[in-house]
Amino acid sequence: MPASRDRKTLARLRIWARRFSDFLLVIPRELVWLTYIAAVAFLLPLVVRSRRVGDIPGGACIFCVTHVGSFDPLFVVRQSRRWRMKAVFKGDERYPFVGFLFQAIWWFRVTQDPERKRILNPRTMAAVVRYLQRGGSVMIFPEGHRFWERSLYPGVAQVAHRSEVPIVPVGLENAYVYRPGAEHDPLFRMLGKVVKETQRRGCVVVRFDAPIHPDPSQPEGEDVDRMMRAVERSFSEFYRMCYGLPGPTWNPNPSSFRE
Repeated sequence: MPASRDRKTLARLRIWARRFSDFLLVIPRELVWLTYIAAVAFLLPLVVRSRRVGDIPGGACIFCVTHVGSFDPLFVVRQSRRWRMKAVFKGDERYPFVGFLFQAIWWFRVTQDPERKRILNPRTMAAVVRYLQRGGSVMIFPEGHRFWERSLYPGVAQVAHRSEVPIVPVGLENAYVYRPGAEHDPLFRMLGKVVKETQRRGCVVVRFDAPIHPDPSQPEGEDVDRMMRAVERSFSEFYRMCYGLPGPTWNPNPSSFRE
């Protein structure tokens, strides 16, 4: 009995320690978020102009965004005016402080590490579904972080089906387009290059396509396939119009959830 009580006491202490550490992180995370929103609302327009094309549905939705450069999420937040919008992100392991900033702003982290993703990615997916069901909005980048692989991953449609919220495809015109291998460039050199190139291109146009609604009456696999084919059509048009490139393709044999 004493050993059992000791284990229970230790478990309670661990729970309270975790809660206390989470509480201590609330203030710095909120400060990061406020700084980020101030930058998007006031600083970003001074650096690069942007405008919106298309309508956005009311209520919770998933913004399914082409992600060919660094600042795409900032323009989507600004033009949607959904300042509290979160995102599914993969952090840059080279810079731990960047991971903290992304976690404070975007919340929903995934990984491509073979060992960690078996646990982290499904857990993140479930958290995104709960957040959407509470009325939030989330950005998901179905190409992952290497758009040049020209593949679409099913996480965005799986989340839409399980949360029963629509997908809004989003494409950015005049945005900076990464070259393959650019993710290995030093951070600040890369950011400077993105800013200069985006300024040179002029006004960034954020294009919101018609919503793709899930059908809860269908089996998940069929509904995911239907929605991903619609995403593929929207992205093909975005790529043709905005980048002059072939769009990514949907593989009807979905793999595990990825960013």
